[in-house]
Amino acid sequence: MASGLEALLHRPRPSAWQLFLRQPCAYLARLLVSWHPVTPPQSAADAVSIVCISDTHNSQPHLPDGDVLVHAGDLTQSGTFEELEATLAWLRRQPHAVKIVVAGNHDLLLDAGQRGQRDEDERQHRALDWGGLVYLENEETTVTCPNGRRLRVYGSPLSPRHGNWAFQYARAHDAWAQQSPPIPAGVDILITHAPPHAHLDRQLGCVHLLRTLWRVRPRLHVFGHVHDGAGTEWVQFDALQAAYEQTVLDDGGLFNLLNLGRVLFHFLQAYFWSAPATTKCLLVNASMVGGLRDDEVRHPVQVIL
Repeated sequence: MASGLEALLHRPRPSAWQLFLRQPCAYLARLLVSWHPVTPPQSAADAVSIVCISDTHNSQPHLPDGDVLVHAGDLTQSGTFEELEATLAWLRRQPHAVKIVVAGNHDLLLDAGQRGQRDEDERQHRALDWGGLVYLENEETTVTCPNGRRLRVYGSPLSPRHGNWAFQYARAHDAWAQQSPPIPAGVDILITHAPPHAHLDRQLGCVHLLRTLWRVRPRLHVFGHVHDGAGTEWVQFDALQAAYEQTVLDDGGLFNLLNLGRVLFHFLQAYFWSAPATTKCLLVNASMVGGLRDDEVRHPVQVIL
């Protein structure tokens, strides 16, 4: 039987009519934003291919080749030494020149708070074979791609608390603002296990992470955790995007017409008048497993950056 967290994260996808009845203003705001799609920026002359995965939960799907492989957490189902070793061995066998990994709430052995003072857990943690994998736990690194291009990457395993899992924080607590050192603005790739609120998250993402996304403004944000939110979405940090997100943050009900009016105003402004250039970011919820019992395995998301 699924835990409370599993039932919440993997509940059946509502229909469009159910979404409208639940949050009519948010539904209409999302529709307006979708009618004004973001034009992706041109690929750089030294573009690299990035394969994005998350929430593999012990599965070992076939992965396409690429320059960089990103895993956004939940490598395992139960976070045991045996599960982690099997997943790390699978990742080490992949052909990608650069492989970057963060943990997720299921990866219990990787969380010092979950290991506690148990000597056996510490011994097993030290025995994990990371090989050439780059493991990030609330830290930044710079990786060099095969073509010589250097990418700044920040990775974090954090997600809002639900149950007694790894790397979690109280939902009301802004864990992102208290990172030391702070998450640097302008990183090329931001990898978090949790999604930001209002984007590919089934309304389960983190409000504080959304604010951090606006401050950092990466070119690519890879996450997972909410399996049924899997997909991609281009965003740009402009007035239309801000108005839409505020509508969602305010619950998007019938009494949210003022926010919906702002969305409509900025939609018309963007549609009829050329807007100034803004930073654009590709959001990727790369959750690999899905379905009511995680019995579906999706294809990895491959992007050019």
